[in-house]
Amino acid sequence: MKKIESKDLKKFIEYLKTQNISENTRKNYITMLESFLNFVNGKVNLESVRKWLDFIRSNYKHTAWRQYFVPLRSFLQRFYPLIFSAVVEELKVPYKKADYEMISYLDFWKLYEEAEKMAEKGNEKYVLLVGLAGIIGLKSGEIVNLKGTDIKDGKIHIKAENTTYNITPPVDKWLKKYEGKNMYLIATSEGQPVKPSYLALMLRGLQKKIDLKLSRPLSVEILRNVAVGRQVIAQPSLPYVMDLFKYNSTKTIEDIARYIAEKGDLRTILSVEVVDDLTSVLEFFNKLSIPIRKIDHTYIVSRTAYIKKGEKFSRLNTLFVVRNLDEWQNFLEKLGYEIKRKPKENYFILLVGKLRVAFIDSSEV
Repeated sequence: MKKIESKDLKKFIEYLKTQNISENTRKNYITMLESFLNFVNGKVNLESVRKWLDFIRSNYKHTAWRQYFVPLRSFLQRFYPLIFSAVVEELKVPYKKADYEMISYLDFWKLYEEAEKMAEKGNEKYVLLVGLAGIIGLKSGEIVNLKGTDIKDGKIHIKAENTTYNITPPVDKWLKKYEGKNMYLIATSEGQPVKPSYLALMLRGLQKKIDLKLSRPLSVEILRNVAVGRQVIAQPSLPYVMDLFKYNSTKTIEDIARYIAEKGDLRTILSVEVVDDLTSVLEFFNKLSIPIRKIDHTYIVSRTAYIKKGEKFSRLNTLFVVRNLDEWQNFLEKLGYEIKRKPKENYFILLVGKLRVAFIDSSEV
């Protein structure tokens, strides 16, 4: 098919330059729109758009529709809004429910702890892999191509994706020594980059070492879901997390958020606001129809727990809502914190500097 010159394509390319998307995504959008414009011979109208949609549905499985429909949707919404409004329902792609495998927060730290023990004996590959995937949130392709020259001022710069990630503890101490060096972080004995399949083998070995039970082999994707989950807990805005990890939709984020709600061992973190008059505070939110949740003596709005002065938990600064409270206690005690807990209580309190932090096991959130 002869390639046509199109003012629409040029306008779309200029528009994409203003959008916060990766270079690979931008190239994909341009390629897919070129295919569409060539198919319709540059004539964009309702009839030609529907012929293109019929062509895609007839020649490709629905799992491939998204890569064609999403760029077209973006193009029509921006430049042909009337056509977009007529075909918006036809541009929807049926989702196949993802069978997501995830690991809990505590299981992740068991993995990291084992990898760090190996690093302290001289084999740093494992702690770098687990940290880059599970703490920072890098993909397999980003990890195998990562060099020390991509690390600068506490950030990892992924040039191919035009993306920057903040380096956070505790993996920062293992990454710092590579900063600025022209060498692959995870490499062969000859200093060449490894293949993604090698990362998978490393993780399977680590999984077996700590006897982590999963229905499928541990992978970079599963670890990356832990990094995404940490952001979901810290940031109430799913679009923010979507943009941070350069997802094209909130679908994956929603699946991870659902896992946290249904099975996650760290469910939410709440700041505590102590008030003299709880009635007037609740009345204010009720007048605005802002949802209020209740745990014990606390009333939760968004990520803040409002507690009346003198009530239970009113001396707290932060409240962690978790599952598996005994395991959390063991984990924190291993980290060196002194736990105060009475027998059979569903919570415990610890001091972090001058902050009073409670962990509570509750099914009410």
